[in-house]
Amino acid sequence: MPWPLLERFPELSILKPSALCSLPTAVEPLPGIGANCWVKRDDISARPYGGNKLRKLEWILPDIRREDAHTVVTLGATGTNAGLATSLLCQKEGLRCDIFTFPQPDSPVVRQNRLAMQQAGARLHDRGSLLGAALGWYLHPGRLKRGYYFLYAGCSNPVATLGYVNAMLELKQQIDEGLCPAPAALVVAAGSCATAAGLLVGSQISGLNTRIHAVQVAPTRLGPFSVCNARLTLGMAHTAWQQLGEPGELNPHLLHWHDNYLGKGYGQASELTRQAKTQAARQGLLVEDTYSGKAFAALSAISQQQPGPTLFWHTFNAHPL
Repeated sequence: MPWPLLERFPELSILKPSALCSLPTAVEPLPGIGANCWVKRDDISARPYGGNKLRKLEWILPDIRREDAHTVVTLGATGTNAGLATSLLCQKEGLRCDIFTFPQPDSPVVRQNRLAMQQAGARLHDRGSLLGAALGWYLHPGRLKRGYYFLYAGCSNPVATLGYVNAMLELKQQIDEGLCPAPAALVVAAGSCATAAGLLVGSQISGLNTRIHAVQVAPTRLGPFSVCNARLTLGMAHTAWQQLGEPGELNPHLLHWHDNYLGKGYGQASELTRQAKTQAARQGLLVEDTYSGKAFAALSAISQQQPGPTLFWHTFNAHPL
């Protein structure tokens, strides 16, 4: 069963997640990084496009259908991975897709993603800033009409977080099957924070109690808006915890926040990310400047600072567009 979360919480079957991924994704050793380093291959989670967004969209798509939406409205950077995943899903489902975008540094990945979104039929509404894109999304006239589904950046909303609670229970099954050791630390990129929040909840309810090392890749705040920080991640995790109706309290100390890999800003390459891309390539992995490269840069340092196995959760699509 691709959703062990439904085995644990059968009452959630009412959400009817849609199978978009090939699960479980593999867990493999990373001998070139450390003797006890591993990778969870969500980069090949689905075809034609992998990455972490598809796990979220498995839970979001039924929500779109329940809303009887004809148009999905989302936002992201110029080369948004979430926008690409959403536009491909909308193309498959016969839905319109509007994406409000804000500038990010140019790169081959950005250009490829943008072209792929356009080819999938997405309507791109370019704005000159993150604030402008956010206002375009928040003030969209479709909010006063029926048939519009508003999806936050990163394919993140409360139901999407459950996709990564489920993913952590999937990892627990793989550990029980002897496919990998139980990680003491798990390293993941944190952008819109739903992935890290889901892994945090899953870490506790699975009994693994793995420390979630979330690597910040976006600004902490945008004016009054909370964008990417530990407090937002914990808030999303608490919402998921309440959805599950779990007794007891979520342990916030399982979340370790790293803000020292952001560099000059969102999508900005640094010497650390350039080194990480080279190092990852030697392991047969593709990472980029915005998310996975910064998280992979953190992997070596984190694995050396703590005893026990360390797992890198790979969130970037590996399939050629």
